[in-house]
Amino acid sequence: MSKGKKIALIVSMVVVLAVAAVLNVTLLAKNNGTADGNTPIQTSFFETSRLNRQSTRDYEISELNEILQMEGEEYAEARQNALTRKQQIIDAMETELLLETYLRAQGFDDVLVTVNATLDNVSVIVDKDELTREDTVRIYNIIATEAAVDPDYVKILSV
Repeated sequence: MSKGKKIALIVSMVVVLAVAAVLNVTLLAKNNGTADGNTPIQTSFFETSRLNRQSTRDYEISELNEILQMEGEEYAEARQNALTRKQQIIDAMETELLLETYLRAQGFDDVLVTVNATLDNVSVIVDKDELTREDTVRIYNIIATEAAVDPDYVKILSV
């Protein structure tokens, strides 16, 4: 290929890349900028955190499923460990959902609960400017009752 053709090819690729970038930015601004053309779309901290948590868990479970599909006796221990870990993740997810539901039922507008896979550490983030002592006691009582976690391993934050 001659030098002129190479330059023409590179220039055309740069132009196509620039057009694609402009279209991408334009379409993203159009689709994410407004819901009805007038009102800006805002993703809350809680929505974003839940999506991030779910995508991380989906990835972990996907990796564990790949281990579970490995055949051969040499992988028996790895499969058992993957099965145990997958069950721990599922248990943590169920506990988070249960605690979030109970806390919303107690009058908290939005709440994010994260539980580690061994179910011995709980973090609660509440959509409230300031938590009263009564709020904190209600949260601790729900966690102690439903998750049986030592209060020393419970973190409660308000945003």
